[in-house]
Amino acid sequence: MRRQGHRLKQWGNTVMAKDVRDIRNSLHNSERYLKDTARSTAQSAESNAATSQAARSAASGAWAGAGFQAVTAFQTARAARAAEEQLALQQVMADRQNELAEQITWNEFARWRQTPEGVAFLAWREPAFGLAQTVRDRDSQWLQGWARVIGQAQAEIPADEKQRLLRRNANLRQSGLKIASIVSFAVAGLFLIALLFQVFALSITSSAPATGGFSYEDCLAALDDPDNMLFSEDDCEAINPAPAGSILPQAIPLALFLGLGIALTVVRRTKQRAARNDPTVDNEARARLERWHFDPLAVEPGYTGFTWYESPDAAGYADRLMQLALFDGHGRPPAQSDLIAVRMPTARAPHSTNPAEVNQLLGAFAQADTA
Repeated sequence: MRRQGHRLKQWGNTVMAKDVRDIRNSLHNSERYLKDTARSTAQSAESNAATSQAARSAASGAWAGAGFQAVTAFQTARAARAAEEQLALQQVMADRQNELAEQITWNEFARWRQTPEGVAFLAWREPAFGLAQTVRDRDSQWLQGWARVIGQAQAEIPADEKQRLLRRNANLRQSGLKIASIVSFAVAGLFLIALLFQVFALSITSSAPATGGFSYEDCLAALDDPDNMLFSEDDCEAINPAPAGSILPQAIPLALFLGLGIALTVVRRTKQRAARNDPTVDNEARARLERWHFDPLAVEPGYTGFTWYESPDAAGYADRLMQLALFDGHGRPPAQSDLIAVRMPTARAPHSTNPAEVNQLLGAFAQADTA
């Protein structure tokens, strides 16, 4: 038996060396073909250059220019066609090398399957693949069973209890008041910026020295003159360097929007505090937990109260089996020590506190394992 294994190993090494030699020869031939093509392209380029030189040398008179343009166009088209052929050839050679690499991988995998580790892997793979499919089917049944249990529980909850929970969540968020207060503060900020800019401009104007001309004081003096027929109070206010009345239109909306934002924030905080202090929703949630041992109105999609298997190590067991069973020669071959034990996870026993649908599934799993 040992002599037969030694002969098998020698035969495998001989075949591997032959495959490697054939592949090396093929790659050498491909490389030589590429060099010949490149040399031919270079010769063509030299010929085109010589043709261009000859055309330029012969270009005399009115007809020589047209002939030179025709030769240039022909050379350009010929160079473009040579470049396309070169790219196509490179693509063909790359595809050929990929095929050769894939063939090497397959040949090595075929030889590895005849080794003791390969024989052990093939004997392990079929039952491992079947067990992984069974475990995944149970996971799917478990999710569907819990989805039915949650749906039945939600159907038994009164509608007013559901509405109270929804209203409480909305009262805790208070999205409308929050958006309204933010908008109010933003508008107040715009008025504040405009007011500050106006105050800054007025301060610069009032601090600037008088340079002569008709001033605000002169206008007021003209108003006191009984013979005044030209100026009015509006004309004087137009040249007032520090008009208090011009700031008031900016300050009033600023105060209004600022007060509105503060009022909305206070109302929002008050409603949130009232929603948190209301014990009705919390009492109903505790009652649901006592009845079903989970809250049907607070579960996330894909929720299961617990796993159908006992050991926590069984989590992801099917995925590990499937990943290892799908080995096809790419990567490191698995050793016998890497093979996972093919054993169905132990299902939990039914319990009186479990929903009836869940106990039925657990009983079916246990019955299938003992069959």
